[in-house]
Amino acid sequence: MEINIDVICQVYAGEKSKTTIDLVLNTFIPKYEKLNLDFASQLENEEYVFKTEDERINYFIENRDLAQTFYWNQYQDNPDKIMVGVNITRDNKLIVSLTFDGNEETEKMYFKKLKELLRSDIGVVSHIIPAEYDNGQDFVKKYG
Repeated sequence: MEINIDVICQVYAGEKSKTTIDLVLNTFIPKYEKLNLDFASQLENEEYVFKTEDERINYFIENRDLAQTFYWNQYQDNPDKIMVGVNITRDNKLIVSLTFDGNEETEKMYFKKLKELLRSDIGVVSHIIPAEYDNGQDFVKKYG
């Protein structure tokens, strides 16, 4: 039996762009859940609540030197449990991530597909491997 682990593929996408974000979302999780609009605010008005997801994303795209990370999930028709993340960096670049349940085969497939989609050879793969234990007592013994 092959065990799936959380795989994170991160790829440099160049200049921040709403078009790039939409391309990745529509390619990997086209039925994604919209962002929670009160999660991030405008820098100059922390009380402001964005009216739409597009307004929120465009604010961070159009304003220079702001950093923000967004994550999207799709809860149905998503067997690998893909989550898309975008990190808008202070130097106005975009790093895109896919986090999913995977194995060596799916890791290679999604990493290659994301790099091809973004036309980038710059990326990294990391893993979140759960701690191993037999039961609660074993957990306490190993990690207490």
